[in-house]
Amino acid sequence: MLCLFLLQLVAGLSERPQNISELSKMLYGYEYKGKWTSQKMEQQFHYLTVEQGDAYMIFLSNNTQQNSNDVIDRFEFQLLNPKYQELKQVIGMFKLTNYSDSDISFENTSVLNYTTAYKFRRNYYSKENCEIAYTVNVEFQGDNYDKEHAKIKVHMQTHDNSLDSHCDVDILMDLMLDTTNYLLVIIMYCAMSVMICFTQFLCVTKLCKALLENEEDPNKISLFAVGYLTIQDSYICLQNLYEALINYQYFQYFILPAFFYFLLATTCDMKLIWIVWRSRHLEDLFDQQRMRRAITYFFAQFYFSLILYFLLMYFFFTYNWFICLTGMCLLPQIIHNIRLGNNPRFISYFVFGILVPSMLYQLYNRGCPSNLRGLEPSLAFCMIYLSEYLLQIIILYIQYKLGPRSFIPKCFLPKQYNYYRTLNIQEDYEECAICLTSLMDDPFDTEAPTQKLVIKQAMQTPCRHWFHPSCLRSWIDIKMQCPTCRSELPPLLE
Repeated sequence: MLCLFLLQLVAGLSERPQNISELSKMLYGYEYKGKWTSQKMEQQFHYLTVEQGDAYMIFLSNNTQQNSNDVIDRFEFQLLNPKYQELKQVIGMFKLTNYSDSDISFENTSVLNYTTAYKFRRNYYSKENCEIAYTVNVEFQGDNYDKEHAKIKVHMQTHDNSLDSHCDVDILMDLMLDTTNYLLVIIMYCAMSVMICFTQFLCVTKLCKALLENEEDPNKISLFAVGYLTIQDSYICLQNLYEALINYQYFQYFILPAFFYFLLATTCDMKLIWIVWRSRHLEDLFDQQRMRRAITYFFAQFYFSLILYFLLMYFFFTYNWFICLTGMCLLPQIIHNIRLGNNPRFISYFVFGILVPSMLYQLYNRGCPSNLRGLEPSLAFCMIYLSEYLLQIIILYIQYKLGPRSFIPKCFLPKQYNYYRTLNIQEDYEECAICLTSLMDDPFDTEAPTQKLVIKQAMQTPCRHWFHPSCLRSWIDIKMQCPTCRSELPPLLE
């Protein structure tokens, strides 16, 4: 008896839907995908110039509570040309009426509300005067009456009373249940984001510790490169937060990388910015008014750049040439090395652990066919983007090994200055302004007093201030300004 009851229960679940309520329980809220084909050769919906493309649709109800007992009364559809979101698309909605129990179909003439978009340029054209005759047929494969075996056929054709030439359409849609495992795609993306964020967190923490313990010189790190890193991390945080808010059913997945990137950008990255910025404004630390003015000016520039970057990414993130420009995150460090002209450092965990991981997001968006942004994969873009990063890393390493200006022709180099002067023991000279000792007594001279020469060399700046060679060379490695009068110093002639 129990087996017979179970068989009847299973048979009852797979019975043909007898009314719209039973059909609604079967189809409500599920997304169907397939192909659309055009029965006309002319342009439709402004610019659907191809004859077929991918189509998506979903049955919905006006009830905002999303109850499983709701009766479907409308369906939304999306026509892509040809596939990915940044290309041409049409998004529309029909109200469902005149349901037929005999052939499980809807048929009527309705006003079509639709929007069109091209490459996310936000040039939408809203049309509300298109009268379209539509039929929606639900067919089932064999005797399997469930959502997995439901086949949706939609036919949209212009009604005779339509006044808009752009509404002259004749389109067929053939759709099946979308069985793509979006949850797995989202989990893989969030896991990748958390791993990248954790790697950057460790490397930024290590760099901050090295700078505070004087193992690395903060003056040799580009403030623009560090600021750009913080802006990129802030954008990734905002992007994940946006995905969490619009995809509320996956909120718990997207909010995790958003939270970690928020911590990275607001704590570690900002601490690194402060360390690098402070090393360039040591003289302002003793004047509160100058310090307050300098901090205000810096953060005004930073937040202006942050907002500008967000706006540019909002409007141009689908353009490959723009993303290639954003990949030049090592260029500020290269220019910083050239400008200083001293011996640069190649900090491997700064390059490979902090700046390079940011490129993985763009490689994911442009290289993965099932990326969450719906962008079209491009092998050419991925190759160019990787080559761009590799070239920047090679230039940084050449600067470290051969000098920051070794690859620049001499005609483009700034004029160098010979600081060395010969001292005469019979003349009086001012003391070194750095170590506050006599020029004749170099504190870093390792020779014995009896072996020191009577005639020695010192360094004189263009502003006519004297220093020990060892003192001034150490100072120039930090700042190209005169320690006495703060005037700019030219590069040292080696």
